[in-house]
Amino acid sequence: MSDTMTSSSLPHPIPLLGRALEKRRVSPESGAQPKRKGKARSQSGSFLTRRPILLALAFSAVVLALTADERTFGLTTDGQIVSRTAYSIAELGELGIARGHKVNIVRPEGDAVTRYGIGASLVQVPAALLAGSFEEANGPGSSQTLFVLGQLFWVLAAAGAAGVMAQSLGSSGASAGLAILVASLSSPLWGYVSSDFSEPLQAAAVGWSFAFGFLAAGADDEKRQRAFCIAAGAAAGAALLAKSIFIVLLPFVLAISVGSSRSGRLRRALFTVSGWIPLSASWLALEVVRFGRPFASYEGEHFSHPLFDGLWRLLVGSNKGLVFYFPLALLVPAGLVLLFRKSRTQALWVLGFCGFVLASTAAWWSWDGAAGWGPRLLVPLVPLLAALAVTGAGLLKPVFFWILFSLGLSINFLGALQPDALTTWYYSILAPKPLSKAEAGRYPDFALEKKANGDDALLPLHHVHANSAFSPIRVSWFLLGKRLLARNPVEAISRPPWATTVPGQEVALSPARAIPESALVFFRAGFRWPHLGMSLSPPAGENDTALTYIDCLYDQALRAQDMRRADRAVRFAFELYRRVPGPQSAVAYMEGLRLEGSHDELAAFAKDLPPEWTASSELGMVLALSARDRGENEKAGKYLARIASSDPRPAFKKLSGRPPTEWPPTLREILR
Repeated sequence: MSDTMTSSSLPHPIPLLGRALEKRRVSPESGAQPKRKGKARSQSGSFLTRRPILLALAFSAVVLALTADERTFGLTTDGQIVSRTAYSIAELGELGIARGHKVNIVRPEGDAVTRYGIGASLVQVPAALLAGSFEEANGPGSSQTLFVLGQLFWVLAAAGAAGVMAQSLGSSGASAGLAILVASLSSPLWGYVSSDFSEPLQAAAVGWSFAFGFLAAGADDEKRQRAFCIAAGAAAGAALLAKSIFIVLLPFVLAISVGSSRSGRLRRALFTVSGWIPLSASWLALEVVRFGRPFASYEGEHFSHPLFDGLWRLLVGSNKGLVFYFPLALLVPAGLVLLFRKSRTQALWVLGFCGFVLASTAAWWSWDGAAGWGPRLLVPLVPLLAALAVTGAGLLKPVFFWILFSLGLSINFLGALQPDALTTWYYSILAPKPLSKAEAGRYPDFALEKKANGDDALLPLHHVHANSAFSPIRVSWFLLGKRLLARNPVEAISRPPWATTVPGQEVALSPARAIPESALVFFRAGFRWPHLGMSLSPPAGENDTALTYIDCLYDQALRAQDMRRADRAVRFAFELYRRVPGPQSAVAYMEGLRLEGSHDELAAFAKDLPPEWTASSELGMVLALSARDRGENEKAGKYLARIASSDPRPAFKKLSGRPPTEWPPTLREILR
């Protein structure tokens, strides 16, 4: 397939990219060939064809860095679990984290493990290793830059895969560079630079597995062919580590990489499988270590959503429809037509994989992915779709491409400036949706809230995307406007952009009560332009940022309490208190000292705390438990009486009718 068959007629995205290409292009019609010394190299390895790709990657990197909001990394439950696991690996060489999230898998040792693909945690290990010394030098929260830098890298890696695939499918060097801009800036991937989800990693792994597969199929040198096959298999293994459903990826990549030539097919297949085996074996071992067997981490969750309902909502639905967040997906069918003309086999395998991901997502109980910008569970397909869209653009007038590109650019620019984590937390102002017994059976327990009468209700996060009034694009635009312009953003967002008189759209709680303080501070602080490195020099008095590294320290302190590991509980809590002194870290340190039996040291530490800290119910409960441990039951009862009189939590009232000798042994068990 020549360049003129695809998108080479498209205007160049940036002048420098166009000039770099035109100085080095040779017209296919002229028959002239560039003169080179030494052995001829295939197109995939030529520096001349790589340069537009490098220029596009550099341009994308600058734009992404200038719009990366480091503050919101670590605001979602899923992201916290991934980062805490990364820190456990980096600091202790273990996988355990503290109990406390319904989605975690509790272990007999007392702690828990993540149910998510371990690959997302593994790629955060470098940031977790460097975060402590980095924050020692630059202050609490500064390591947010390191974690977001990792996300930015994976978005660029996914975009790079799109460029390589576009070129492998027959596009010119400039069009390959354009595919990179499409994947990184005109698709939902842009909104994931500031996110703590693993979709950028998944997109990079899936994208490069196909990219290396196409390169292997087109390589005319045996050595390069072998290397590309091994790399394709390794990328498929990395995708499996990131998400277990990608166990199905290998056959598709294998079919692409072996090519249509009968000669050497078995050899190429063996090389591809050899690249996949080490990482897939690691995946299997980690599955068994964590869950006892593979595919056990999502028990209780089902493919229970009506397939056709999920399909139209994922493709054209106003809330999570792919065409709204990635308008250039409309050109994918044209790209498939061109690929079909070039290689019917490759086209069918690509279509088969995309169809599998789409259908399995549509039937999943959480088809919308709950949180996340756009159709989150389809984001791993972005590099492949971007390459096909750019390839297919050659069949249309350039104006159609640029209209769709601009629409995608505008929508996803909004996703970068208004991080999805804030929009997700905003939905908490809605009431849970009442369900019948039959309806409740479609959902896992953690998605439900048990009412006083015993009925189940679906939490807002899991029902908003079935109502167009709650469109994330619409709500994000509303929230961004209030953060930009309102004098009191928290008060302004108490009046939502949808009709609250419509049944099912009523506001149940004010933002100040529904949104946790860790997220509410972003609304109070208003809008600050996001950029990579913003955590290194925050404005004086501003605390509108997540503290991923500090959260990881705190998690390991709590995990040690769960496991009754007093030595670790003291170690991690002391480090936590040293870095961020406050009532919460003081309680963690005191509970560690109590578990260690250092009651005198605990009393001396508590005596020197500021009076306003000692009003904490948790701190008083640690003192009560310490008195109980020393046999001072009357004193322990007095502590509890003071706590119960001012704190209405059932956990404390429940203890009031029991003697101290019958209290649970730890603060964690009391509050759980």
